[in-house]
Amino acid sequence: MASMDSVWGADHLKRNEVFNDQLKEMFEEELMAQSFVRMVDFPDGDNWKVSTLGELPIDQVSEGVSLPERRPDTGQFVLNVNQFVGTKVPFSDKFLEDDFLAPAALAAIPRKMKRAFDEYFETEILKLHRVQTNDDPNTINTADHRLVASGTGRTITVQDIAYARFAMQKAKVPLGAMVAIVDPSFEFNTNVTATITDISFNPRWEGIIETGIGDGSGLRFIRNIYGFDILVSDFLDKAETAESALTEYDGTATTHTIGDTANMFFTVADQDAMPFIGAWRRQPRVTSWRDDDIETEYHQLTARFGLNLWRPESLVTIFASQALTAA
Repeated sequence: MASMDSVWGADHLKRNEVFNDQLKEMFEEELMAQSFVRMVDFPDGDNWKVSTLGELPIDQVSEGVSLPERRPDTGQFVLNVNQFVGTKVPFSDKFLEDDFLAPAALAAIPRKMKRAFDEYFETEILKLHRVQTNDDPNTINTADHRLVASGTGRTITVQDIAYARFAMQKAKVPLGAMVAIVDPSFEFNTNVTATITDISFNPRWEGIIETGIGDGSGLRFIRNIYGFDILVSDFLDKAETAESALTEYDGTATTHTIGDTANMFFTVADQDAMPFIGAWRRQPRVTSWRDDDIETEYHQLTARFGLNLWRPESLVTIFASQALTAA
């Protein structure tokens, strides 16, 4: 007598594919750059202008001789609201009727649109080093603010970080709170340096050797080095052209290559000292509407804003490769 077993029911009674009612989504990196931008408010118009006034020199006085007349240099800083961006997603009625995961997809779209904009905004902030003069060391008070990493294969060293602090000291910027945003390769290269992996003075492999220099909390902060809170980001800008006029911190002639990362060192001691400035004309806004003619509903996010480099003296850019060094 034949039994009604799994073989008997396999062709017609067994559900060969089972779908969960969840949608698998990509991991998302923590975003950080927006918190380092001084956002200002101006209610209308396309640009925000600030007049600047330079410094005065001191002259030697000679008896019976008039001092020369001096006038400080003047200038004008301009912040333009010049970015108008957005994204639009359509859903047809047929899709909403036929796909059992359509409600989950529909619910996820506003968050996905906001995430897409936040990542775009992050990259635009991290491109602001381009406001510095290209192919020029951007020297301020004898210290370069645009240079190439001095490690083997153009990797960042602790000497480079010390120089970034020196450059900001020479520019007289406040050093109370300093931040560096670097490529993940810096953390790897630091983890495998001999001074960390050598266990001769760390026989139980305690501390850094257990987790690396990362703090283990899931944040992208790794360590404070020479006063810089070191943060790691995969959103740093990549060089599109090589700049032959740049050098290492000690003046060694070095040309970075296309694709090298623009690692950023700056101060956030107060709002005025922050290197970056921005303004919203339209905060990210999601609108929805329906087109009955084609039986489709639309969801759209738009935003208008402007960004610029407010304090060039507060920013040091160090170009480095993403090379992984041997221990």
